[in-house]
Amino acid sequence: MVQVVLAFNAIHLEAARRIRHSQPAAQQEWEVLLYEPSRLALEAGDRRLWPWPWRWPIHPLTMAAVALAARLGLVGRLRLAHLRGAGRALRLLVRHGRQLELLDDGLDQYRFQPRALDPQMFAAGLPYWLFCDRPAHRAPWCARFDCRELGPLFEPHGSAEGVTAGPAQTAGVVPPFRTLIVDSPGVERLVAEADHWPHPWRLVPHPVAAKRHWIGPLAPEDQTLGGPPEAVLRGFGGMVVVGESLVLLAALSLCGPGARLVVALPRQADANLWRLIREEAVRDTRLWVLP
Repeated sequence: MVQVVLAFNAIHLEAARRIRHSQPAAQQEWEVLLYEPSRLALEAGDRRLWPWPWRWPIHPLTMAAVALAARLGLVGRLRLAHLRGAGRALRLLVRHGRQLELLDDGLDQYRFQPRALDPQMFAAGLPYWLFCDRPAHRAPWCARFDCRELGPLFEPHGSAEGVTAGPAQTAGVVPPFRTLIVDSPGVERLVAEADHWPHPWRLVPHPVAAKRHWIGPLAPEDQTLGGPPEAVLRGFGGMVVVGESLVLLAALSLCGPGARLVVALPRQADANLWRLIREEAVRDTRLWVLP
């Protein structure tokens, strides 16, 4: 009997890494990682954790094969974040897997109304693996499940080295820019403020072209940033401009004391997210929130 874990993004993969590191060696031999190659680049450590043939890209053929294995009773524990957009093979896998566990999906645990996960689709009491960057702000629906802590996704600046979230973070390196703009819902509200931001800028495009919100111009010295923004945030002392994005929590934890964080949530953002960011602004003088 095998375990199956689905990683559609870097948060799911980091959750899978931490769970796997905590497993006895005997259990590690029987876990299959299915990952989304268009959104994830596996690292050398991942290839050691899930050596071939225990890792496969998500593809209709691999999903059909795993669904068939589940129907034959060969899949025991299944870990995934949600069923939004799930196809027939994934639904068969969930139906026939013997034990289901849920993985953190980012900001949803802080929303009164989660976007990706429908809690009512899953039985109460299921194990739910969550990062604990702001546990006091978890939405009440999380209590429906057996919440299991994974530790902070973003270790605070000044913590011991070696604990990272997703791709490796670089400490002590001064980036060649002064303002980092993270394209995310709400940043379009800040275009009128952009004249006050020091250049050069680095713009982090939204990974989905249809969901890009930044509409301001770039100066000749400005560039887009390749790779995840978390990789340059540790100790960063410049300006970070961000909307409704998990990068906000990364910046609060990773940036240096001289940083300035400018945040604009969409006006229709979840009320619990508004509460979280307003309370953070009271505690953290680096943070300014557009009303």
